[in-house]
Amino acid sequence: MKVGPLSRRELFTGRAAAKPVRVRPPGVSELSLASCTGCGACVERCPTAIIRLSDGLPFVDFSGGECTFCGACAQACPEPVFEAMDVRRFPHVAAVTDSCLARRHVACQSCGESCPEQAIRFRPRIGGPFLPEINEAKCTGCGACISGCPVSAIAVKALELEVAHV
Repeated sequence: MKVGPLSRRELFTGRAAAKPVRVRPPGVSELSLASCTGCGACVERCPTAIIRLSDGLPFVDFSGGECTFCGACAQACPEPVFEAMDVRRFPHVAAVTDSCLARRHVACQSCGESCPEQAIRFRPRIGGPFLPEINEAKCTGCGACISGCPVSAIAVKALELEVAHV
């Protein structure tokens, strides 16, 4: 087992910091990611420049833009990394965190205005600004709301699958 250097906080608490969530490009599974050579062709071809490489593997960084599901990354890849070619959603959805301005009594609807699927609605409330609610059925996980939020209050949440009744 390889142990890397610990920060002071990790040393004194006895816990390693959580690794940041790395969102894979659309159509890439954890298994197919093993075929990636880290050539960077997907990074170069992404029209919104949201694909980055970390440790030689591609991930999506929504802080600078959104995924338009154009498929340019899949077409550029010389390896069998992209399993599905016509992907229209990620296996995650957006989630509003507690740092949202509307939850702190500041009127803001940036996330709703930037959502191309109109998956974010605003619920009125007495004595404060409207609160954002995300319709998970409509949300594609494209990241437009993440890059549009002025305080980075939108996070990525794994899409929950329905459990069959037995």
